[in-house]
Amino acid sequence: MSKISFSSEVKKELCGIRELQQDEQAAMLFGMFYAGKTLNGRAAIQTESPELAAAAAFLAENVFPGARYETKRLFKSDGSLYTFSIRSPLVRERFGDFSEIAPSIVPGNDADAGAFLRGVFVSCGSITDPNKEYHLEIVLPVLSRTERLRRFIEEHGIAVKLTIRGKTPVLYIKESGVIEDFLTYIGAGNHALEIMRVKIEKDFRNRVNRSVNCDSANLDKTVAASEKSRRDIELIGEKIGLAALKPELRETARLRLENPEASLSELCELFDPPISRSGLNHRLKKLARMAEELK
Repeated sequence: MSKISFSSEVKKELCGIRELQQDEQAAMLFGMFYAGKTLNGRAAIQTESPELAAAAAFLAENVFPGARYETKRLFKSDGSLYTFSIRSPLVRERFGDFSEIAPSIVPGNDADAGAFLRGVFVSCGSITDPNKEYHLEIVLPVLSRTERLRRFIEEHGIAVKLTIRGKTPVLYIKESGVIEDFLTYIGAGNHALEIMRVKIEKDFRNRVNRSVNCDSANLDKTVAASEKSRRDIELIGEKIGLAALKPELRETARLRLENPEASLSELCELFDPPISRSGLNHRLKKLARMAEELK
């Protein structure tokens, strides 16, 4: 059995609608049809999700009691396609022709607006697994509806962008924080929290990686500096002999050769008594200048 996609999981959460108030149920059903199409004179929704088909039937029974509706299932090689449609003069009377976002159904308050966008998203929205990338999009079949929807979403405080893919208008969001806000607004709070959790984990891993890379770079610098000091000291030994050095330089040369992997801080502690890091740096620079002059 194939793994359920993150997008399908979000839609499944959004199809849990029994807690919605009557006006919110009407707004969500309107959103579904706004993002749908008309088939043989009927407002219709086509989906591969049995949860969405069941949610549409539940809403229709409550919003238009007694209206005739049907759900058809077409079997395909990779699953099923459900077509939900409803024929009733009450639908056109209450919802209009979907040429606008009916203010009588979506008056502008956050509860009804969120329910409307919930219906739109379950019908024609998708979201990428946040472990891969942050990307949410809504694809409506009609450009005029898409531009109207974009303005509606932005009027409710959520920044969304519009692009044309081929000849198809696409609304999309790529910022994780804005996606979290959108999902919370339409009722998918659990998955908004999941995106937040993934983002925190990514940020933590990135910080760890940067720290590891920094430590690795510092280690590389330490090894390179130690190797240069060793070569300088060996050159001095070959040219004039270490015995010709002053006592403090001779001691520094000996400890560096005997402890090639020690950091400067560790090397400072090997002196008796220990010396400061600046003092050790001063001695190593003297040895480096001396080696340069002997080349």
